[in-house]
Amino acid sequence: MPWSDHHRRAARYNRWINESLYDVCQTLTPEQLNEDKGLYFGSINGCWNHLLITDLLWLDRTSNAYPMLEELRGVEFPKKLDGIISRDIRELRELRETVDDVIIRWCDMLRQSDATAVIEYTSTAGEQYVKPLDQVLQHLFNHQTHHRGQITAALGMMGVDYGATDLLFARLNEE
Repeated sequence: MPWSDHHRRAARYNRWINESLYDVCQTLTPEQLNEDKGLYFGSINGCWNHLLITDLLWLDRTSNAYPMLEELRGVEFPKKLDGIISRDIRELRELRETVDDVIIRWCDMLRQSDATAVIEYTSTAGEQYVKPLDQVLQHLFNHQTHHRGQITAALGMMGVDYGATDLLFARLNEE
């Protein structure tokens, strides 16, 4: 199996689970979505905002070597990890879907030579890093899983059924 197949599958799972959880979150009131649940970024919306910000940061950091697709050019977003893009779940979902599609296309474009690529970037704290692309991608997907876990924990405490989240149950349409 080519090294990039793992990332292609992760990108499709990422889109599937984000769609599933956004479906559930759109049934909640704005008050429920924005209420501080004691999550690392406060509320369910705080977590969704954080995930979008960090994905946009990573796409920006890698854009020299892997140019972002046109639909993300000009997207303005806070560079603070606890920033807020929107408190409206529908607006967040629309941008999330666009970002997930870009990530899928990015992973679909990976070549065997990318297995040894490195990404040079500056963190939000101003520190310089050089990391292997493979680790950056794995981090991006693990980071999503971590914060979606917080979201599902909050939903569970609210008594909301969010369905299956396991990769083995995902409908991935792996072309």
